[in-house]
Amino acid sequence: MSPEQNYPAVRFVVQYGLWLAVVAGLAPLFVAAVALLSGWGGGAALVLALSAPLLFLVMKAFAELVAIISDMLLPK
Repeated sequence: MSPEQNYPAVRFVVQYGLWLAVVAGLAPLFVAAVALLSGWGGGAALVLALSAPLLFLVMKAFAELVAIISDMLLPK
């Protein structure tokens, strides 16, 4: 059995890490737009909009760490 079959989640994060980070970064912006349109107020939308870049960076760092760890520790 190949290492890729043993760790499908790791392979998924390594392969699609950038897209996961982009989606995670855009999700708060979408929720902020919904919050504004549904009348939650500007404060909630502002907090959500400001959290989008932070969430993108956290997810991108996570994907890069998984890639580094999989390169170093998983057998090829």
